[in-house]
Amino acid sequence: MMKVDKRGDLNMKFFHSIIKWIRVRNGFKGLLINYQCCDEAGVVKKRVKEFFKNRFSREDGLQIKLLNVGFKRIEREDNDMLVGNISELEIKEVV
Repeated sequence: MMKVDKRGDLNMKFFHSIIKWIRVRNGFKGLLINYQCCDEAGVVKKRVKEFFKNRFSREDGLQIKLLNVGFKRIEREDNDMLVGNISELEIKEVV
């Protein structure tokens, strides 16, 4: 396992700045409701929830059920490789 000192990894500051930028870019402060700008968090949250609830509900009341659907699965060793620790050697090989 790689050792990281108290100051963190070299890419830590860059990584966190990218995440912060994505959150700001994907967020929104207000909503246009009935041709009026609204920035009250509770009202905006309620309207967004209503929008997506209406968008993804069926008018006839039927719901899609995924019973007996054969989803693809990965083998245990592939899963272990995906969730396992990354060695410093593996990182150096990629970079």
